[in-house]
Amino acid sequence: MNKIKAAVAAAGVLAGIGLSAAPASAGDIGGTPAHCSSKQFGGTFLCGGEYDGGVTSFAFRDGTSEIFVIGTDHAVWTRWTTNSSGKLSAWTSMGGSFTTKVDITRQTLGGAFTITSRGSDNRMWSRDRAQNGNWNSWYTYGPPIAGTGRS
Repeated sequence: MNKIKAAVAAAGVLAGIGLSAAPASAGDIGGTPAHCSSKQFGGTFLCGGEYDGGVTSFAFRDGTSEIFVIGTDHAVWTRWTTNSSGKLSAWTSMGGSFTTKVDITRQTLGGAFTITSRGSDNRMWSRDRAQNGNWNSWYTYGPPIAGTGRS
């Protein structure tokens, strides 16, 4: 009975943030990820397992925000609000082939930040956004991550 209550509560939380996942998403660790979508941002992206909830967001000081997801093509995709009223840009592919959710790994007060995700080559890949909104190319450092079961 407690498991049923927990499942209902979890479904309510997901509905409250505008995400709906396939029922298998909770059990996807090591398997095929689920496909999720967002009523707020639109689009279909990977979630469940190592993709977690699928969406990572960055809030700027001016009230705008940018979100990042791993698309069904395994590339990073982004969309942002173009003003504080919430008008959205088009989805833009940032490329790559990734196996985990995007994380924000560094940020500054001026709006510069770094996104990072594990690539299909088992290396951590990052991309930096400058204060003026320009992005550098993807870069990686260090050997592949050991112990992930991927080669």
